[in-house]
Amino acid sequence: MKFAKDQIAHQFSRAATTYDGASQLQIEMADRLIQQIPVDAYGRLVDLGCGTGFALEQISRFDQFELTGIDIARRMIELAQTRVPTANFICADLEETPLSDDYADVVFSNAALQWCDTSSALREIHRIIRPGGFVLVSTFGPATLRQWRSAWQSVDETFTRVHDFESVDALRLTMDQIGFREIEIASVNREFEYVCVDAMFQSIKRLGATNAAANRHQGLLGRHRYQQVVSAFEDELRQNGKLTLTFECVFISAKPRLLNQ
Repeated sequence: MKFAKDQIAHQFSRAATTYDGASQLQIEMADRLIQQIPVDAYGRLVDLGCGTGFALEQISRFDQFELTGIDIARRMIELAQTRVPTANFICADLEETPLSDDYADVVFSNAALQWCDTSSALREIHRIIRPGGFVLVSTFGPATLRQWRSAWQSVDETFTRVHDFESVDALRLTMDQIGFREIEIASVNREFEYVCVDAMFQSIKRLGATNAAANRHQGLLGRHRYQQVVSAFEDELRQNGKLTLTFECVFISAKPRLLNQ
């Protein structure tokens, strides 16, 4: 899927100051990835989609890496620089970084791959990771926001505000074709509950997690259609006493194929 990168940069810059307070799940995912960093790893670690620098701040305590953070949202970069002044930061699209081939000993990317063309982003990761290096990535799978997608489809099957997420099988196939080895992928569903429709909408908005597909619907939502979607969630609220959103968290570890393979 192609994305409107100017839209992504704008929405995450706009959400920068509220992101940490709304990103409980992303913080949990980052913690899980950090725990998977090999204890004997050292050298250059690159965080692709570093956001406000939460993960880099934790990793900097290991004192074993030269750190580089890359993010497309300039405001996110500004906050990360304040948080981790010892790291290097670059405002760039992680699908096309200015880093040299075989630059990184570890590539780390938490909850960012879903905002990219998957193949392009993984090829860039493979380009910048050195032979013998280590890759740790988290993203979201197709069960993510399934309730949100269902509500939209109840209004209009052809109209969606949720982009598609790659399946585990598709991710594995793409990585194998690119040249990764020792690919390990795990997924787990997490559910969050909300007491009202507005709380759910605001939670998604504070994360900057609106649809940024290049072919997304560009027109205004329209009051009638918006109310239909709200009504679909309100029906669920009346029936169950709560609203639930599902997030399928996907965790990937891999290594680049060795030169002689």
